[in-house]
Formats: sequence, C-alpha cells, structure tokens
Amino acid sequence: MENWNFYMPTRIRFGWGRLKEIRQAVDELGGKRVFLVTGKKSARQHGVLERIAEALKGLVLETYGEIEENPSVETVDKGANRCQEARCDLVIGLGGGSALDAGKAIAMLQKNPGSIREYLDQERVCTTKGLPFIAIPTTSGTGSEVTPFTVITHREKRAKPAIAPPQNFPDIALVDPELTLTTPFEVAASTGLDALCQAIEGFWSTQSNPVTRSLAFQAILLAMNHLELACFQKDQVSVTQMALSSHLTGIEMSNIGNTAIHPLSYPVTLDYGVPHGFACAIFLPAVIRFNTEAIENRFETLLRLLNLSSVEAFADRVESLMDRLKAPKRLGELGVTKEAIPEIVKRGMGRSTAWNPRPMTEEDLIRICQTLL
Repeated sequence: MENWNFYMPTRIRFGWGRLKEIRQAVDELGGKRVFLVTGKKSARQHGVLERIAEALKGLVLETYGEIEENPSVETVDKGANRCQEARCDLVIGLGGGSALDAGKAIAMLQKNPGSIREYLDQERVCTTKGLPFIAIPTTSGTGSEVTPFTVITHREKRAKPAIAPPQNFPDIALVDPELTLTTPFEVAASTGLDALCQAIEGFWSTQSNPVTRSLAFQAILLAMNHLELACFQKDQVSVTQMALSSHLTGIEMSNIGNTAIHPLSYPVTLDYGVPHGFACAIFLPAVIRFNTEAIENRFETLLRLLNLSSVEAFADRVESLMDRLKAPKRLGELGVTKEAIPEIVKRGMGRSTAWNPRPMTEEDLIRICQTLL
C-alpha cells in the first residue's frame, strides 16, 4: 500500500458563465482595492475587463495590463511596485498561465520584501502569505489557477525558474470555460497540448499517488477526445471539457510537479520563441516511446479506452493530433542545430527529470533531441 499526501487549499468555482460571480468572490475575500493583472490586449479587446469593472463598481480597481508571454522579473517587480503604490488589498490574475503566475508573484511581494529575482535565485524565501489572490484563466493549458507554481523568466540567466511556496496557492479559482471561446487557434492548440503533456507526465510520474493518477487519467482522456474539437469547432461541450482537463492537470501537478519534458521545453521557448505548449509537445511522442517498458502496465486501461493496441500506437495518435493542430514536430523546423543540443539538454535538466518513470540521463536526452532534428 502507498503512503501519500494531498493538499488543495484553493476554493474552486467551475462552470460556464461563472465570471458573473467575480464580485461575490472579491467580497468573500474582503477586497476593497483590487489590483487586476492581465495581458496587454486580449481581455480588453474581448470585453472581459469591462465586465469585471462593471461587476466591481463601488470598489477601487487598478489594472496592470503589461504582462507578456513568459513574464520577466522586470515586469513582475514593476507590477508589485504599482500594486503597493495603489495600496491594493486583493489581486486578480486574468489570462493564461503568464498572467496568473505574474499575479501570484505580485500578490506575494506585497507581504514579502525584495525583488522576485531574489526568490528565483533562492536568496530569499517566502515566509508569509501575500495578498488574497483570485485566478481567472482565459486559456485551457497550464492549470495555474490551482497551483502554487510561479514561473518567471530570468533574462540574466536565460532560464525560466519557478518557485512554489504553499502560500502562493490562489485563494479562489474562478474557471469560466466561456472565456476561452475567443482564444486564437494557435494559442488554443499550444495550451491544449500543454494540458495533455502535463496530464501524461502526471500519470507516469514516480511521484504520483492514487489521487493524482486518477486526475491525470481523466485529464488525458478529456484532452485526447476534445482538444481537436475545442480548437476547430469551439462548441460548448468540447471547450468546457478542455477547461476541465487543464484544471485537473493543475490540481495533480500542484502536488507532484512534472517530469522530464517540462524543464526540457524551457530552453526551446526562451531561445527559439516557441510557445510553451508546443515546446513541450515536440518532445512528447519521443519520450512516450522512450518510457514504453516502464509505463505499459499503467497505461493498459487508458489504451483500451482510447481503442489503442500499444504505447507505440498512443505515441502515433499524439503525433497525428499534433499534425492536425499544426504543431511543430521537429526541432530542426525551429532552427535547432545538432551543435545546440548539448546546451539545450544541460539547461533543460531539472529536479523533476528524476521523476521520469524510466531513469533518464543527459546522454539519453541528447539522443532523443538528435532524433527530432
């Protein structure tokens, strides 16, 4: 019998149209002066900011709409200073994983001194909970609304380090799948593949437990059955099921992290400008095949439900899905050369690499990358 722990302090409000409950969520946390962290244009273009402002009438609302994809130390520190100057008492993160992670960091820095860089560099540690934080995802991919993970781009080190103090769990996750309807095709495809990758890594992780495996198992089925329709048709059922898939991966990942693929993706995103989900997915079929012998038994029921005969057939199905979603499948397509691979691998090995179900060395990763040129 396994011994295991599980922790999820975030209060979850999931369902179509539930953005209308934002005022109730803010009131529940006692917010009077709200700092809203979001991207540069999407939420404003599609009227979401206007809807939130209307719902929060009578409260002070300061909007920080400067979050870029893969938010930097500089952007976070600037937002933290703005939040402090405005004397805000609650933070809302609205957007994809970048906006939510930046929002967590800004909320944390209101009660913990210094720059976010000092926490990424392990010069400081988070010692107390920051301001109350509400996470509102507008993409289906990272599950950041239910994790303490705060991934910030460290330009000086050409890295995407993360911190994950338990104090950084959002207080409330308000997940309204309707908000993902306006997601552009490429973003929906990339974030959806990120969710699939997180689910698969969560399912095979050596850190997994019965709860996280159950969540990851369901998330894999949802993504395999609904991702394509959610990108092309954007019907309510498929869009909602993808939001759920992403959400479930966040819950399981918050407890066990990822494995080898996620850290390996970071240099590809930083050096070649590849969206995070595509950077993860490009390695996924090859790592599935690498892990075959270690995962065959665990994947047996999953393969049967997907009407697949083997792990190899599962890898083929993932590749076929990537083709239809116009996702890159070769590192060579991105401009990666054979000479660049050793450095990518060196920077792409993290603590979670050890949690891959089959032990994976630097040489193994170099060979995998070389097959993808």
